[in-house]
Amino acid sequence: MKTRIISAAVAIVLLAAVLFLHTTIILNIALAVIGALMVYEVINAAGCKKQLLVMLPSIALVVFVPIAARFYNGYILYLSAAFLYIVICMAASFKYHSLVNIETVYLIITETLLTGTSMLSLALIEKYCGTIAIHYLILTLCGAWFADTGAYFVGTLFGKHKLCPEISPKKTVEGLMGGFIANAVLFIVYGMIFLKPHGAPNYLLLALMGVMCAVLGVIGDLSASLIKRKYGIKDFGNLMPGHGGAMDRFDSVVYVAPFMAICLTQLTVVV
Repeated sequence: MKTRIISAAVAIVLLAAVLFLHTTIILNIALAVIGALMVYEVINAAGCKKQLLVMLPSIALVVFVPIAARFYNGYILYLSAAFLYIVICMAASFKYHSLVNIETVYLIITETLLTGTSMLSLALIEKYCGTIAIHYLILTLCGAWFADTGAYFVGTLFGKHKLCPEISPKKTVEGLMGGFIANAVLFIVYGMIFLKPHGAPNYLLLALMGVMCAVLGVIGDLSASLIKRKYGIKDFGNLMPGHGGAMDRFDSVVYVAPFMAICLTQLTVVV
């Protein structure tokens, strides 16, 4: 428990420092580093770290995109980079076909594109949301992580019906509902305290976004659990002792960040 608390405290301090410097390229570099660690952990879990023609392009994509997005049009840039990445990996699969099955290559490509999309989404939130970007970044991360807290307490107290026992034995339907409620309340309260000074928040929209983040967070968590079960590992890594690796901590962010980027850049949350 002591190890978990210490590693969590260190992670919180680092995250706070990055968010404090969110208007600088430090945020983009941090996203690139996190993305690279996440992709490496998946490739390592799949036993493909020696297949350099797959590993290096995968890491290169998630490093390049969030940094380059600070200076160029993120959407067009990512489309071009992602297409080139897929072509390279599929060509590499011809070389490695006797060592790596095609399903593993597809898994690595999928996880790399999802991770790259997530890191790019966070970079675009900062780039296009102006002075309120810091609040949207915090809300996005909380939307990915806070539902777990609500799900844990509600599931512990009232959980009776298993959600996906073969994938994640501890998750319950009651815990899932608790996560929905926790996120809806969080988004409304955050809007009242931090977004209201910038305009009139749409509380119904915020609540719906919170619930949707909880749904996507569970999908991300279960997807990561499915991969870990496939390869027989408990955690993707040991970056944070007691908490696992980067992918273990950001598996829900992978699905939540793109959703939040779409909502925050295309919908009017604060008027």
